[in-house]
Amino acid sequence: MLYVMRFNLLIFFVLLMVAVESSWAQQEESELIVEQLIEELADELGDEYNYDEIMERLHHYHRFPIDINKTQGEELRELRFLSSLQIMALLTYRKKAGQFISTYELQSIKGFDMATIERLLPFITVSKARAGKKHVTGNTLERGEHDIMIRYGTVLQHSAGYEIKGDTGGSHYMGSPDRYFVRYRYKEPKLFQLAVNMKKDPGEQFFAGNNRFGFDFYSASLYFHDLGKIKKLVIGDYSLQVGQGLSLWSGLSFGKGSLLQNAAKQGLGLHPYTSSNEVLFLRGIAGTFVHKRFELTPFVSFRKLDATPADSAGTFSSLGASGYHRTSTEIHNKAAVDQWVYGLNIQYQVKNLEVGANIHQTHFAKELVPNQRLYNKFSFKGDKLFNTSIYYQYTINGLYLFGEAAHSFQGGFATVNGLINSISHDVSIIMLHRYYEKDYYAFYNQGFAEGSEANNERGLYVGLMWNPSRKMNWVGYADYFKFPWLKFRVDGPSQGYDLFSQFVYMPSKKMKVSLRYRFRKKQENSGANNTVHLLEDMLRHQARIEVKYSWLPNIGFRNRLELIRYKKGVESNELGWMFYHDVIYKAMGKAYSGNVRIAWFKTASYNSRIYAFENDVLYGYSFPAYSNKGLRFYSNIRYRLSHKMTVWARYAAFLYANPVIGSGLDKINGKLKSDVRIQFRFQF
Repeated sequence: MLYVMRFNLLIFFVLLMVAVESSWAQQEESELIVEQLIEELADELGDEYNYDEIMERLHHYHRFPIDINKTQGEELRELRFLSSLQIMALLTYRKKAGQFISTYELQSIKGFDMATIERLLPFITVSKARAGKKHVTGNTLERGEHDIMIRYGTVLQHSAGYEIKGDTGGSHYMGSPDRYFVRYRYKEPKLFQLAVNMKKDPGEQFFAGNNRFGFDFYSASLYFHDLGKIKKLVIGDYSLQVGQGLSLWSGLSFGKGSLLQNAAKQGLGLHPYTSSNEVLFLRGIAGTFVHKRFELTPFVSFRKLDATPADSAGTFSSLGASGYHRTSTEIHNKAAVDQWVYGLNIQYQVKNLEVGANIHQTHFAKELVPNQRLYNKFSFKGDKLFNTSIYYQYTINGLYLFGEAAHSFQGGFATVNGLINSISHDVSIIMLHRYYEKDYYAFYNQGFAEGSEANNERGLYVGLMWNPSRKMNWVGYADYFKFPWLKFRVDGPSQGYDLFSQFVYMPSKKMKVSLRYRFRKKQENSGANNTVHLLEDMLRHQARIEVKYSWLPNIGFRNRLELIRYKKGVESNELGWMFYHDVIYKAMGKAYSGNVRIAWFKTASYNSRIYAFENDVLYGYSFPAYSNKGLRFYSNIRYRLSHKMTVWARYAAFLYANPVIGSGLDKINGKLKSDVRIQFRFQF
């Protein structure tokens, strides 16, 4: 504690020399709101996902707030933290009481607790919309906005994969450890948006070898909206999110976590794809057409996907999911199979009822033949897959019902149904039941599940949200699941459950205390090298206490202590802990801002690892695993050079107790692993 106080004083005197004005309440209206939301949304997913798309969306609505007197709910769904029941309650209140005069009226809407209102306020407004119809004029480009972002990053210590020179017969990284990312946006708010992404990952070649034309990954989309009967039209890369995600859901998807309402997915339909993730999207042309109460979305997509060859006959055993093309094997597997996806989505809405149907086919130029493993017995085999589904959502008197039933014609069925009910102004409950057959399969399947895909699973999820006062809220859920057939590293039918509880106390705007506990029990193969694996219980306890506070103007502090206990079978308990201390500086109206973190951690192995979200450059993200023993430090600085140009810089480092970090091609001889990142943004 003495060390923490000294650290606070040191940072205080350094920042005091810069400037001190404004207040922490004003800071809460800044980009920190977005970062906090991302941490809540992404807490369950870890570092394997790209969050830049949702970050971009939240930052957009923070800069251009949603007029709650004009919205029909679609923009509110894009925020991801409001449930369909809350959105419908807002629209119903406006219909009955008339247009909002002030955001204070949100307190009168059933289902809107103070925590939800505080999350929502930075993204909404009640300003009057300008009169006049949307139209295209000769000065369209003058009214639009160009946004160019250039990012560079690298790990300063080279791993073993970069030390191997020439063709020695062994695997090595063909390119440099540098990471490049270029992002361009042009938005004409009333008509269209152009988005372009270009990316090179560490280890990939750049203007050389397989990437002689520059970057390893290119993505672009042209998005038109509100063109009469054409509600949306996307040419290039796009995502489709319909129903509850059982049949067709591309792009980022959220499930279990502290925001319980995300268990009920809210499909955004057709949207341009603007993320840097190289896997979860479609490429081609798609449009949404409106006819009375119907919306029709035909779509077609063609992509070359990474794939692992199965044999010399031209088949493949699996699709690539990493997006990395660093070694000779990864380069050989790049764009190895052609994929066509085409289909139609139909949606009908009347009053509080929305129903939809989706039908599409996925076709490969080669045949998919999974590895000959017993757990793959019911996996999809072939070159064509036909999927269809129907879904619904219905709201009545504080009750929201939702569900989807899907079928893969070469396999089985899957269905999910649930409800959200506002029992009172302070209490809401959510229930979800799922039944996914072992031979159900869809390539763009991201339904609610404990496993990585919504198949071979049955379960019941029950969550409760309670807000006893303006200063307190509690959420908790229990999820029981079972897997009727085998899974990877689970050689038998298995089951488990997941328990979660979080209590938040906000005595003032300058302080927030949260307590969290989570317990998970699953079954996995025993660790022994036996011919026949027995299933053993894997138990994982996690406890967290976090305190955010501000006792200085413009400067906020954040402390977190997280404990973990991991046990598998008869093996000894593995204990782990992590503590970090953040100092965040941001003064309204100032050109500069920044934050610093120092963390201490110790875990018995990677099994007891702890994830923690980190502040980063704009639209960047970091969600590293704290494992083994050591220190973590990072610092971010943002400086606005002018009205049109901003620069970010970041330095982060792990200092481990062990003299060797990682293994294989990622092995680093030494205790230090550090990286730098710099980003420029031009807006004009």
